[in-house]
Amino acid sequence: MERTERQEKVDIIWQQLCYWEMIANTLIHREFTSSYTAKFVIEKDRMYTENANRSSGDGIITPDNMEPNPKNPIIASFFRNIGWSDRLGSGVRNIFKYSKYYSGKEPEFIEGDVFRLIVPLNEDYSYDNVKNGDKKTAIKNGDKKISKKTIQNYKKILEFMEEGKEYTIQDFCNLLNLKPSRTKELLKALTQDIEQIGNNKNRKYRLK
Repeated sequence: MERTERQEKVDIIWQQLCYWEMIANTLIHREFTSSYTAKFVIEKDRMYTENANRSSGDGIITPDNMEPNPKNPIIASFFRNIGWSDRLGSGVRNIFKYSKYYSGKEPEFIEGDVFRLIVPLNEDYSYDNVKNGDKKTAIKNGDKKISKKTIQNYKKILEFMEEGKEYTIQDFCNLLNLKPSRTKELLKALTQDIEQIGNNKNRKYRLK
């Protein structure tokens, strides 16, 4: 199935969110006393990080079995203050989420003296195609470049929302400190994840 320009932009959003989470994970959990060189490698079918680690065990980490433990709490606190990190363990959950959006596969978190994080890549996969068939995505950015601030706002919205809970436009305005008109634009760009309920006056939003 041919990918549209709009579908390309959707995937770029998820990729950049995943990049940020991987970099934040590397810095927050690195063992800085080690001389091991941190790596962030992007290949055709995957991207991965390798990082010195104070391992508390060996094996595969998943959202179900993880035990959040920031190796560098000051860096973790700094990232939370600038909006790069939400709460302990959010990086693992977010990377699992973002990876499925643009590759259709789960990442691997491999605990050891060298911590490895592997995220699959698939140029032919489109979350929008899988979910909506041939329907075009609702993101309408034309040829404009998506700014880092916009991507950060997408991330804040998705991390803020909980399954089964409904939100008003004012909830998101308060979260982002933005006017309703700009907030509505951001929500409109996330229609593959968020559905609108009700008319304009009483409209609410919830995760699909």
